This record gives sequence, C-alpha cells and structure tokens, in this order.
Amino acid sequence: MSTIKVSDIYASAEDLIDGTDVWTNEKVTLPNGKVVTVRGLTRDEHLWIGKGTDDAAVIEQRLISKGMVQPIMTVEQVKAWQARAGTRVLSTVSDKIRDLSGFGEGAAKSTLAEDGD
Repeated sequence: MSTIKVSDIYASAEDLIDGTDVWTNEKVTLPNGKVVTVRGLTRDEHLWIGKGTDDAAVIEQRLISKGMVQPIMTVEQVKAWQARAGTRVLSTVSDKIRDLSGFGEGAAKSTLAEDGD
C-alpha cells in the first residue's frame, strides 16, 4: 500500500480535460536560417495522423499541419512544401514535433522497457 504525501497533487478530471499542459511550443531553425514554431500533438491528433493510411507522406503532412503553430499550414500546403523542399528541411520540423509529442526516436523503446518491468 502506498502512502499519500502532502506533496502529492492529484489532478481532477477537469484538469486533465483542460489539456493546457499539452501546448509546449518550441522554435525550430530551418537549414536556411528561417524560424518556425511547432508544438507537440494531442493524443487525439496523434491517433488521427495515421488513421486510414500507411502512406508516410500523408502521415507527415498531417503531422506537420497539426503540429505547426507559426506559420499555420493546411495538409495541402504541407503537401506542396514536401514537393519543393529537401528532406532535411521537413525532417527538422517533423522530428521536433515527434519529440515534443513523446514519440520521437527511442520513445517507444523506453516506454516498452518500463511496461515490461
């Protein structure tokens, strides 16, 4: 049995639904020196990006369209960006969104290790 400490602060359902802790924004400097701002995805957005597709390009379009804060981009705009930009440019943005969302490289491995203990 665990002991409840005075320092333990329990969240209410309203706290969890409010979701204000999700919006951690970070600036990303692109290889050309320009700056964009991205954020981590909500769980709902994370589930949506892969819904109904295995196409990596579509998943990346959805990921960036949801995670890009400044400038805001639609899926179609990201698709046009993909057609013109180098891999390094989009990877810089998508990797940061993944990291902020908790599913960047190595995230799944660390979660699995904890669950298996």
